[in-house]
Amino acid sequence: MATKKPILPRSLGRHLNFAAGRTTALCQLKLEPYGLSLPQWAILSCLWREGELTVGALSTLIGNGLPATSRIIDRMIERDLLERRKDVDDGRVMLVKTTRKGQDLDHLATFYEEINSILLEGFDEKERETAFDLLIRLEQNASKALV
Repeated sequence: MATKKPILPRSLGRHLNFAAGRTTALCQLKLEPYGLSLPQWAILSCLWREGELTVGALSTLIGNGLPATSRIIDRMIERDLLERRKDVDDGRVMLVKTTRKGQDLDHLATFYEEINSILLEGFDEKERETAFDLLIRLEQNASKALV
């Protein structure tokens, strides 16, 4: 008896989920030699661009919840990639910045360009722009529906 092939729905959510999962796996594979996870790279990337930031700002920029971002930062502090310090203007605010060891990884600042190149292989320039525009609109529509 032949096994029946399942019929898969034409679902944007399914395709986005699979694409995101495979993209994350690709990023993890590429970052593994540096001992970084994708969320750790995202935090470093923000700090390389912006300098010091609060945990809340980092949480917003990388799209993780505050508790998860704090835990990632704690692990990065243990590895001497980041440090926390009190804001001189407001002692209640803690700022996060890279250490020398974290700064030494800044050659990975354009890592996303390598991933973009892989994901957009075979796309012409117009298709590349359209892909970004459509993904942004999908994200905006989902955000509006959550309100």
